[in-house]
Amino acid sequence: AKKLKKYKRLGVVSQSTQMIENVQDIISILMTKAFDLHFVNTICYPTKRNHDQIKELAEKTDTMIIIGSFISANSKRLTELAKQRNKNTYQVTCASDLKKKWFKFIKSVGISAGASTPDYLIEGVANKIKEFKQKRD
Repeated sequence: AKKLKKYKRLGVVSQSTQMIENVQDIISILMTKAFDLHFVNTICYPTKRNHDQIKELAEKTDTMIIIGSFISANSKRLTELAKQRNKNTYQVTCASDLKKKWFKFIKSVGISAGASTPDYLIEGVANKIKEFKQKRD
C-alpha cells in the first residue's frame, strides 16, 4: 500500500478471514493515496469472534495450541494472534506434531483451530494433551 501511487478512486475488499487490525493499517495508508476510497468489509462475524476469543484465551493460558495447515492463511493468522499474547504458542497439523516438553510445567492449555480443520484432528490433539497430563500426574 505504501508503494502505490496516488489515485483518484480506490476500492478495497478484504479476505473474509483477514484480521481487522491488518485491514485497518492498510486502509489508513490508502486514505493518503486516494481522493475517493471505498472499503467493503467482508470479514465474517465468526472470524472476528474467533480472533477475539483467541486473544482472550492466549492471555489466560500457559500454552496455546493452534491446529491447522501451515499453508492456511487463517491458521497462520490465529497462530500470530496467539503468539502476540503468549510466547508459548505452537501451531500443529495433528496430534503427532505435539511435543511432550511443551506441557511439562504448565497448568492450562488453550486450543483453537483454523476454520477448515476437521473435528477429528481437533479431538486427536485434545486427547493427546490429556494423555500427557495423565502421565505427568
